[in-house]
Amino acid sequence: MVELLAPAGDFESLKAAVINGANAVYIGGKEFSARQYAGNFDRQEIIDAVRFSHAYDVKVYVTLNTLLKNEELNDALNYAAFLYESGVDAIIVQDIGFLKLLKEILPEFEVHASTQMSVNNLDGVNHLYSLGVKRVVLARELSLSEIEYICKNTQAEIEVFIHGALCICFSGQCLFSSMIGGRSGNRGRCAQPCRMQYSLEGGEKSYILSPKDLWTIEHIDKLIKAGVKSLKIEGRMKRPEYVATVVSSYRKAIDNGLDEEDKKNIMSIFNRGGFTTAYLFENQGPEMMSYQNPKNWGTALGKVLDKKGKFVIIKLEDKLNLGDGIEIFGTGKGVPVNKIYKNGKEVESANRGDEVKIYFEEAKKGDKIYKTQDIKLIERARESFEGKCIKKVPINGCFKADLEKVVLTIKKDDVEVKVLGEAPQRAISKPTTREKVIESLSKTKDTPFYFEDLEVEMQEGLMIPISQINELRRSAIEKLLDKLQNKKQRVDININFSKNKKEIIPKVAVKTGRIDVARAAIEAGADIVFFGGDRLRINSKDIEGLIQHKEKIAPYFSEIIIEEFDALKQRAKELKSKGFNCALCGNIGFYKALKEIEYDVYLDKGFNIFNSFSVDLFENKAALISYELNIKEIKNLIENTKGNTMITVYGRTKLMVSRYCPIGSSKGYNRETCPNVCNNKIHYLKDRMGEKFPIATDIYCRSHIYNSKKTIVLEHIKDLLSLNSDYWVLEFLDEDAHDVKNIVSAYKDAISRGIKGDFTLSQLAIGILEKNKNDITKGHFYRGVQ
Repeated sequence: MVELLAPAGDFESLKAAVINGANAVYIGGKEFSARQYAGNFDRQEIIDAVRFSHAYDVKVYVTLNTLLKNEELNDALNYAAFLYESGVDAIIVQDIGFLKLLKEILPEFEVHASTQMSVNNLDGVNHLYSLGVKRVVLARELSLSEIEYICKNTQAEIEVFIHGALCICFSGQCLFSSMIGGRSGNRGRCAQPCRMQYSLEGGEKSYILSPKDLWTIEHIDKLIKAGVKSLKIEGRMKRPEYVATVVSSYRKAIDNGLDEEDKKNIMSIFNRGGFTTAYLFENQGPEMMSYQNPKNWGTALGKVLDKKGKFVIIKLEDKLNLGDGIEIFGTGKGVPVNKIYKNGKEVESANRGDEVKIYFEEAKKGDKIYKTQDIKLIERARESFEGKCIKKVPINGCFKADLEKVVLTIKKDDVEVKVLGEAPQRAISKPTTREKVIESLSKTKDTPFYFEDLEVEMQEGLMIPISQINELRRSAIEKLLDKLQNKKQRVDININFSKNKKEIIPKVAVKTGRIDVARAAIEAGADIVFFGGDRLRINSKDIEGLIQHKEKIAPYFSEIIIEEFDALKQRAKELKSKGFNCALCGNIGFYKALKEIEYDVYLDKGFNIFNSFSVDLFENKAALISYELNIKEIKNLIENTKGNTMITVYGRTKLMVSRYCPIGSSKGYNRETCPNVCNNKIHYLKDRMGEKFPIATDIYCRSHIYNSKKTIVLEHIKDLLSLNSDYWVLEFLDEDAHDVKNIVSAYKDAISRGIKGDFTLSQLAIGILEKNKNDITKGHFYRGVQ
């Protein structure tokens, strides 16, 4: 049976999800959750959540899906041990080092790979499965056919998102919020820069990176047929009424009971100008975007026909009730509806087509008014999970009493518990009746249960205090909840780091997709050039033009590899036969392919190396450390691993990669209709502060957005050398060959001088800093992320 998986940001939302038909819920704790701005659950609330959910046969998954620093690993593992002990059904993780430790220390704990792991191909799924991951949450960018192919060719369970907010970037690969504001999406603190206004090439401002919410409610049968195990609703930041409404509607869709009213309810509870099926059916153009308003639109109520003092006249396009919330479209200016006048009389509601007068001081003639809160829908949603008739779980009971003992047995499915009471006395005047026992035992209203069947076998003439019967009921139900909670034995945690005391002279590595840059870098003394990467349209693609330097050249495969997987694998085999023995790889699935071809693999940014154990999970020549760690954290990581490491010391950081193209979409094209309007050149997004972010497209029509500033740290060579990283990486995007030669030479010279104790700047370094003085950032080297 397919699983409907619902979000819960707090206990009310969890209750709403469970009561309205979820088969499982996913929640975040106050510790290590990728939604730090949700309410989240403290430890006691997690225990209560498990007990409540398990009573309804609903599973509980806890997200521990953030990247973890060395100093956090012990606490995170102890937290995971607490979750395991508490009966949590599975843990959802992002960090590959943490995954390694989990499988070593808590091998029986079910692990799900978060969508933050950016798994976008079959080999990635299968490789994680081989590492002990039971379920993989696929990247939201995959099409139905791609999902089906993966489902049919893996033993892993596959989970996909079916409803809710979309990230425009491949999850787990976004550094936009982190680099411009210090709030990391990989650490649960995304500032949502994709919901801000930008202009493209100096054109009109719009919410060019803001997608509509996903909905698949009309296509659930297709996803089930494809073999998806779990259908996931996004929304741990949403209110419980949203959870109740969306979960109940999808429950009906799965059970073939959906109607038009359910679709309308979903639209009313939250939408951003409608919905999108995103990439499910290869739909990747402007129709999936919410360019005008990134927030909840609600439903159109009508235009202001006239203004009467502080009141407005509207001809309604939708029903209006007292208590509804209304807003001037796109402004955020709204009011609650406290009075409605129709035909001069005050009314409680009005229908579509009615002309009404309502208070709205800030509105003016011609304004578009939207209903952003439907009070009747909110009331119905709340009633579903806190009303008098909420769903309860049937249990069976058997009460037996004689002069020697009182026994209450209760049973739910195959789970049975017994509770013994004190021996009763003979009644002097009024014996306890069978009816009284049934009445007392049936008072289960503060629990998830009701007695579907209750047997009472009593010896005649007994007097059993009602308080004792009540206590037996409470005790038995508590014991049943204990058993259903499925607590595990506590596990002791002990982490052993591998100390690394080596002192090395770092090698200079260059990342590029251009032949002229590669040649200039080698001429300037680069020790290795990683060539290819994202296969950007602005780059040359033929690595064979560098075959005479093959001892210093390694093919470079990026973090996103989907439809091109088989072709790239074949290309990798050809290059191996021509003598290329090393490769840089950012994709978990393609790593597996490269190892099968017997490459020595360097790990790129896609692996999000955040701690010492992340270096060691995948066999590698060296691993690129995350851009989000500061000097102190990098040093700690390197000192505690025997593996080789790389740090990035120059270049424009790639902030995001998307299967959506803002260049073509802004002109009204989707992937099928676009005549390559990107013109093989770099375009720019301009934000409200005037910063210009380069965008380059690749040959698969994905867009790559880069930081407006370059990371340049030539004046901090002493600090960088103290890290003892094996490679310093220089990334080139739009620099010309002359600049590349100077930059590589400057870093080589700085290393050579630095190891002799000379940390003064050369004239070449001074020239580079001066030329880029208005375009420099230190990245996270001196700030890091929370």
